[in-house]
Amino acid sequence: MLACHSAIGYTAIGDSITLGTGTMLFSPTFVDFYKNELQCSIRKKVNVSVYAENGATTSEVKKWLACSKIDLGQTEIVTLTAGGNDLIDAAESYAVTKKDTVLDDALKLCCQNMSWIVSNLSKALKQSDGKAMIRIVNLYNPIPTIPFSDYWVKQFNRHIDKCSTGELVRVANVFPVFKGREKQLLASDCIHPNTHGHKEISNVLMKTGITL
Repeated sequence: MLACHSAIGYTAIGDSITLGTGTMLFSPTFVDFYKNELQCSIRKKVNVSVYAENGATTSEVKKWLACSKIDLGQTEIVTLTAGGNDLIDAAESYAVTKKDTVLDDALKLCCQNMSWIVSNLSKALKQSDGKAMIRIVNLYNPIPTIPFSDYWVKQFNRHIDKCSTGELVRVANVFPVFKGREKQLLASDCIHPNTHGHKEISNVLMKTGITL
C-alpha cells in the first residue's frame, strides 16, 4: 500500500476521446470524472497527466511509448483510448476499395500494437513500489447506420479483449452502454462522446474495480 500522505499518479493516454474532443469548452471529460471518482474512493489526491492527440492510432501510441515520450515514472494508474482511428481509417479505405482485406489487416495490426502497448505499460508500472492499474476503454460504434460497422467494431473489441491481458489490465466495455443511445451520448459531430457520454465512460471504468 502507498503511504497515507502519498498522491496517486494517473496517466491518460490516447486519442481524441481522451482529449475530450466533442465536449463543450471547459466541460469535464471522462478523465476528470474518473479522477474525481478515484479520489473519493481511495481518499487520496490523484495527479493527472494527459498524453493524447486527435486522430491518434495504436501505431502512434506505440511510437510514443517506444520513444519514451510518455513519462510513467510517477504513475500507478493508466487509461488508454485507442483503436477507433485504426478502424475509421480502415473503413475509409474499404469504402474506396471494397476489399475486406483492408479491415482484416487493420485488425491484425491493431492487435499487434495493443499487445505491445499493454506489455510495455505493464513492465513500466510493475517497477513502481505500489500496485498499479491499466484500464483499456474499448470501442463504441459511432456509425451504427452503416450495415457492416457493428460487425467490425465487435471484431476490434474481441481483439482488444484478447490482446489486453495481464494482472494489471482490465477492459472497460463501453460498447453496450453506447449501443442504441448514440443520440444521447454523442456530440453534434455524431462521432465523439458529449459530456454525458464521458460520464458514462467514467462509470464503466469505475466498474472495472480499483486494485491499488
